[in-house]
Amino acid sequence: MIPTLVSHLVCTFEGIVPFVEERICKDRALFTKRYQSQIQQLLVEPLLALQSSGSPVTVPRLIVIDGLDECEDAEVQCELLRVIARAMPQIPFPLRFFVTSRPEAHIMRVFSHDRDLQAVPIYRFNLSDDPDADMDIRKFLDEEFAEIRRVHHVGLQLSHNWPNQTAVTSLVERSSGHFVYASTAIRYIRCPEHRPDERLQVILGLRQLQEVGDRPYDQLDALYALIFRGVKNYSRLQKICLVLGILYFQSITLGLFSCDITIEELLEMQAGDLVLLLDPILSLVAIDGNHVRILHKSLMDYLLDLRGEHLPFDLSLVHEVAAINILKQRILKHVYSALFFFYLHTLHPHSPSSSKLRRISIFLLFIANMRISVIP
Repeated sequence: MIPTLVSHLVCTFEGIVPFVEERICKDRALFTKRYQSQIQQLLVEPLLALQSSGSPVTVPRLIVIDGLDECEDAEVQCELLRVIARAMPQIPFPLRFFVTSRPEAHIMRVFSHDRDLQAVPIYRFNLSDDPDADMDIRKFLDEEFAEIRRVHHVGLQLSHNWPNQTAVTSLVERSSGHFVYASTAIRYIRCPEHRPDERLQVILGLRQLQEVGDRPYDQLDALYALIFRGVKNYSRLQKICLVLGILYFQSITLGLFSCDITIEELLEMQAGDLVLLLDPILSLVAIDGNHVRILHKSLMDYLLDLRGEHLPFDLSLVHEVAAINILKQRILKHVYSALFFFYLHTLHPHSPSSSKLRRISIFLLFIANMRISVIP
């Protein structure tokens, strides 16, 4: 990254080329050294030399580092942030760094607690909280659909107001304020080998996939798979899937599951364990105290569909574990929660038939337990 940055630097700051060349000629192994040495000798020192030569630089420059989280190693990502922070106070010209990334836990920690980054002014923007996100996504979709009508082979056969606003609104809602879903959908819809109106119906769930191997959300699936592969411990991955299953259950009961029992209580975890557990997937969920919110609506589609078959996501196990833990704690005010876990999903379409018999038998245990608890 640093050699790339310097190659842009020499095109931006007039007169800096001799100072960069001098340092490369002095140390041919410079590009194999630590990031701190590279940025010091290739960025900081040439800029200081340029200032000493009397070259005026008054126009601010902005360096954009897009997708820091795409670096292969988490420690490399953090170290790049540190070396930039150390370099900033030494740079004599108006220069700013604009870094974009998913909110990975290690990146959030280094921004919040690293001394080097604390020493420089930092402004953080969370796109999930952007009030204009839906409006921007709608504008993006409108422009992309207009382009499809203009350049696609069957564009002239499409209505001038295709797609209707109901369809566009549905895509905006599914995007959950993130462009990754909208861009993935558009990439699938605009394929020149298929009718875009039919592919839009596939995206909206109004039409079956057109051919074997058709993968509308291939890019999005790859992103989710990458994030879950970051959970190295399988038992931890199982617990994460349990939490996501409980969140799914809460979202579809339409307020029926309204008791004040927390997820940590439900899964017999200690206070603070939930934050530690979900640390590897902070780009998918937001945590505020005991409240966990899924950031992407398409995540549940991924987990419930065969696209997420490599994950230990089993709703029947979610219902069973949650209900058993409620019974074990003998919390009478929550017995209706246990009832919902069993009764509402005994015939859930995503539950394998083998687990239904097991859950029915445990449901009988629930009834017995409730009678013993209620009747003296």
